[in-house]
Amino acid sequence: MLRWIKFSFYGFCILVFLGACSSKTNSGLALDEVNKPADYWYQNMLKEIRNDDLEKADSYFVSLQSEHLNSPLLGEAMLILGRAHMQKEEYLLAGFYFDEFTKRFGNAENIDFVQYLKLQANYFAFGKQFRDQKLLMQSINEAKAFDKKYPYSRYRPMVDTMLLKLELANLSLNKEIIKLYERRGKENAAEFYQQKINENAWIKEVYYKEAHSPWYQRIFEW
Repeated sequence: MLRWIKFSFYGFCILVFLGACSSKTNSGLALDEVNKPADYWYQNMLKEIRNDDLEKADSYFVSLQSEHLNSPLLGEAMLILGRAHMQKEEYLLAGFYFDEFTKRFGNAENIDFVQYLKLQANYFAFGKQFRDQKLLMQSINEAKAFDKKYPYSRYRPMVDTMLLKLELANLSLNKEIIKLYERRGKENAAEFYQQKINENAWIKEVYYKEAHSPWYQRIFEW
């Protein structure tokens, strides 16, 4: 939970920085570091990534975008920061950068790759068994949309693998919800989720091992 709050906070901060481009007081940079060439901000961003200081790297990116809105370095910087945040398991913030790249620089040559990265970020966000079901369903729908939009993409086999695992995660989650409602005597609610499982009858034929959370984690999941 704390990690999710942290990711949401980082995302909010970046949006604030992007909306107030002239403000440097909270970025961790010296106030006199303004009006620098694009390469200066870009190289310092890379340096801070190597130093494992992504907060400062984000700040250098904000300065790059603030002072050089049309720089050809911006797209590459977004992808690099997205991947860097994925490696730090900051998946929501990674998704933010991939979304920004898609809005600014998405085209027929790169859009399937960036969408694949966004799906990968969502997928890895489910490292633990029980997560936000809304995000889970969004990821499933986006993976299905990917298959329709890019049927011949080189990334489709990986997307299909993620889709299958996300569907299995959703099946497991629905089973747990049914058990919860049955324990509370809410048969109508349990039947509603059973219908969801029945609508995807094919998934029940897939062999998989049920996930089980440690007892101390289950306390906070329901």
